[in-house]
Amino acid sequence: MAVHATTQVEATAEIDLWVPRDTMADLESGVRTVVADAAGVETAEVTGVTDVTPRATDIRVTATVWVVLPDHEVDPGAVRETLEDGFGIMEASVQVAEAAEA
Repeated sequence: MAVHATTQVEATAEIDLWVPRDTMADLESGVRTVVADAAGVETAEVTGVTDVTPRATDIRVTATVWVVLPDHEVDPGAVRETLEDGFGIMEASVQVAEAAEA
């Protein structure tokens, strides 16, 4: 079994996700809620929305987000897996993953 050191990680990623229409105040808060609900994500902030496709019950969104993961590997692949395991998140492309400054 491999042992990996963990630390607080800050990452920026472009994600494709489904945002439910009936549970959001506005699009950015809907994106933030979906991302923040992924296990392991402590904080999520939307830094940009690049594509929006409305559907009957939800909205497909491509957005750039900044996330904080409190106990995680400093590895873009591991951050991608954590994000993609979140409900409603289809794909994540992690551009930056680095240890948070104390």
